[in-house]
Amino acid sequence: MKSSRKIGGLPPWLNAWKSPLRRWARTAIDTFDATLFPTPCPICDADTFGPPICPDCRKELLESGGKTCSRCAMPVGPFANVDRGCSECRGRALGFDAAVALGPYQGPIRALCLRLKDEQGAWVARWLCQILVEARGDVLRQEIQKTNGTKSLSSNELRHIRPVIAAIPQHWSRGVTKLFYNHSYILAEELERILRVPFRKVLHRVRSTQKLAGLSRTERSRQLRSAFSVRGQGVKGRLVLLVDDILTSGATCGAAARALKQAGAKRVVVVVIGRAEGTV
Repeated sequence: MKSSRKIGGLPPWLNAWKSPLRRWARTAIDTFDATLFPTPCPICDADTFGPPICPDCRKELLESGGKTCSRCAMPVGPFANVDRGCSECRGRALGFDAAVALGPYQGPIRALCLRLKDEQGAWVARWLCQILVEARGDVLRQEIQKTNGTKSLSSNELRHIRPVIAAIPQHWSRGVTKLFYNHSYILAEELERILRVPFRKVLHRVRSTQKLAGLSRTERSRQLRSAFSVRGQGVKGRLVLLVDDILTSGATCGAAARALKQAGAKRVVVVVIGRAEGTV
């Protein structure tokens, strides 16, 4: 007779509750810690008793979006026609199919993104992703439904086209610190937890590139040509949510998205915290 307990593991009934229990424990610990040791809000320095971002700053972050271009996430006017993109991206090949951003790369969003780039600020990712999903969750769900909304597929076929999360990787030549800490991976892991969409490290940076600031569109494209590769078949036929912290010119995300498409991805949607001003 087989035992109901896994060897060296948890019984099946407890294993099924492992993730909810972990989330509950994490919330309880955070609440207890915040009550005993209130920390200043990283944006305004006000003492917080609970989430580290105070209610006023959280509200500002949630309302920072406004209407954006569905192709490149650039802020646009309330009456702008963005059916085929905005004036910045219309008629241009971006590499990716759509982009979603929390808001413009300025003010609180810029401050938090800069903090996130350092390993000591990794804790910011959790709260940024929660606010991103709260503010842009409807758009993300629409993108998922747009890709998987067909009713002509069997349940087994649908199982193989569920969305996955990928993130912009660093090249090993960036140094040991960047090799072991990648803020894009931290964001992707938090989105995996919140959206319950698997994060797969299928995207690899196989060629080092110089900084793109100040380069023309042609020079940026030349720098990033064949800079990324995809290993395995994990994206074939799927919607890929490509995660990074900031979208500026779109050259890096575009090159990564093209690599994902070559590996069989059905659609690629860029998901970022900040949308900086830059011609895509």
